[in-house]
Amino acid sequence: MATAISMNGLDCLVEGFALIRKPGIRRYVIVPTVINTLVLIVLIAISVSKFEGWVTAITNMLPDWLSFLSWVIYLVGLIVVAFVLFYSFMIVANLIASPFNAVLSAKIEEALTLGHLHPDTDLLSMILGAIAREISKVLYLLPRLVLLMLLSVIPLLNTFAPLLWILFGGWMVAIQYCDYAADNNLVGFRVLRERMLVHKLSAVSFGIPINIMLAIPLINLFLLPIAVAGGTVFWVRNLRD
Repeated sequence: MATAISMNGLDCLVEGFALIRKPGIRRYVIVPTVINTLVLIVLIAISVSKFEGWVTAITNMLPDWLSFLSWVIYLVGLIVVAFVLFYSFMIVANLIASPFNAVLSAKIEEALTLGHLHPDTDLLSMILGAIAREISKVLYLLPRLVLLMLLSVIPLLNTFAPLLWILFGGWMVAIQYCDYAADNNLVGFRVLRERMLVHKLSAVSFGIPINIMLAIPLINLFLLPIAVAGGTVFWVRNLRD
């Protein structure tokens, strides 16, 4: 495993941003960017229109003696909605764009490794494989997401929810965007997770900035290709055999 040239997550993200601007790679960024923009606009519109109603419903569940926690619930609710927005974006956008993300990741890896060839596969198999892989990631994500959401609405326990959301968000994002390169190299999803555990702090330092970027106008429109490129850099520098 490539540990001699270990890079922290933020370095990988910066290098990925530089790579997507190269002339030979820019054309592979167009479709993921369009999908990213459309999905993000729809999800933000839904979240803004529903947020107050969600928080009010949760607050009304509190007994009178816990009414002083309403401001905590509002804050936690804001954080939870932000992360649910991100996870919804990640699931929907990446499911739709998965074949294009796989191609972009392959081109990034070729640029980093001076023409590294991936195992031969036809286009249809690549598309079907990419979609199946996204479904595997959703199945890994959903039970953990439900558990965090439950913790977020339990009084007193929900004070720890923001930190758990941040850490889990960073971890899940790192898995999501390193997986395109792993899949291109026929590395199983479980094997990828095992390798990433060796670099878990670097992985979280890669994922958390992506969560933050989602809230930054204009930058968030290019979030998907930047994250795919950064995840591929992380794979090449830290995870590839």
